[in-house]
Amino acid sequence: MAESHCESRSDEINPVATVQGHPSCNSIRQIGYVPCTPPPSYHNINLPPGHPANLISDRGAPPSYEEVIDRNAPPPSYDSLFGRMREAHKTSKGVFDFLLNIVVLLLGTIGCTIIIGVTIVVPVCMMIIGAVYLYDCPQGEYIPVYLLVGGGFGVFKQLLYLSARVRQRPEDRDEERIRQSPTLTLINCFTLGWFIIGSMWVYKEYEPNYDPSLGKYCNKTLYLFAFWLITLVYIFLGVITAGLCCISIATIIFQRRPPDRLVAM
Repeated sequence: MAESHCESRSDEINPVATVQGHPSCNSIRQIGYVPCTPPPSYHNINLPPGHPANLISDRGAPPSYEEVIDRNAPPPSYDSLFGRMREAHKTSKGVFDFLLNIVVLLLGTIGCTIIIGVTIVVPVCMMIIGAVYLYDCPQGEYIPVYLLVGGGFGVFKQLLYLSARVRQRPEDRDEERIRQSPTLTLINCFTLGWFIIGSMWVYKEYEPNYDPSLGKYCNKTLYLFAFWLITLVYIFLGVITAGLCCISIATIIFQRRPPDRLVAM
């Protein structure tokens, strides 16, 4: 039987029979028979010519993980915005709880960039206006001082925060979110107290005299800048507080909502 198989054409040799005990192609060549081709892969036996497995084998093996991605590169992080949204969806107790987590998440990512930009630009403007109009408000002599000192501490706080972030290692950032340096804590407390004192100085002089010829006055640009700066802070805090209260109340109401009664068939 082996001789009859080898005398036939090479494409008629049964690869299964060759593996199951019949002479191999090398032995057939040694005894002078017609040379035969090596058997195809077991994965491609009895597969049509256009099968995807045949196409993949023709193109060669796919590249390894080490060839595509650097071996020393860390795995993809779940700290992205999409990963945080999925985590918020898993940990949420309901629809409104999920919406609340999304609002907090967006305020911490997109809003954080805007807030950082504002907290750098606004203190610089406070310092400039306070220094330019330092002696142009006899009616409220502490208003330019409030702007000058508040802006200086605001710039110092941002520079201190940025320098700490630059020196910080990536693995220590989660711990730093929980633990804050005593210097930043003192600066935050001073900024809060200084803001309250500045509000008293500005609102006490409302609305001042803008004409220097009528006695004590205050420069209009200086006073309106300080007034609307403080007022916008209170408006922003009021809107945030009202929004969080509305979401919390809606969440409580929908959590206490009784389940729908099943109608008996």
